[in-house]
Amino acid sequence: MVARIDMARGVSLGYGNLDDLELVGRAFGYDIHIEQEELSAMTVWVYERNVTKRFRREGLSGDGEMETRYRIVATVDLIKHRGACHAWHVDMLKVDSRYKGKNLAIKIYKFLMRKMDIIMMAGSQQSVGGRYVWNKLAKSPGVVVYAKKSPYSKIIDFPKTGKRELTSKRFSLYGSSAEIFAVAA
Repeated sequence: MVARIDMARGVSLGYGNLDDLELVGRAFGYDIHIEQEELSAMTVWVYERNVTKRFRREGLSGDGEMETRYRIVATVDLIKHRGACHAWHVDMLKVDSRYKGKNLAIKIYKFLMRKMDIIMMAGSQQSVGGRYVWNKLAKSPGVVVYAKKSPYSKIIDFPKTGKRELTSKRFSLYGSSAEIFAVAA
């Protein structure tokens, strides 16, 4: 089920270190790392490698060793969907306010679908911006967006792009039990 929600417009993600992160690749000018806590959950971290800050690490000995941290551009929390298609459910995507308007969410989704060969599943709650991202994703070359009427339904539709969100003539996509997926073509 994809429910409509409201979210705050501005967000600052700050700086982070690369400890315990695996570099998956570099794309559209950023480093993309994953943090896989377990087989069914992962966080994707997008860093700008050219913007750094030095922090003094507070250790037990009090020596204050210096540490380099990188600006976080975006984060995506993914949960492995339990359905038959083995998709990754987008739990939350955040883009730092400094990077809004660069279509980063779409670029990140496309990178993950191609590089990691995964199927993306729309989150169960979407903001206006999230619905707009999936609408633009459906317009992207090399991406196929499809929807199922419900988790156990065999009824599939290929939603059409609307002005701000996807539309389907066969069933309601929002506020129903429909599920929306995207896969690299």
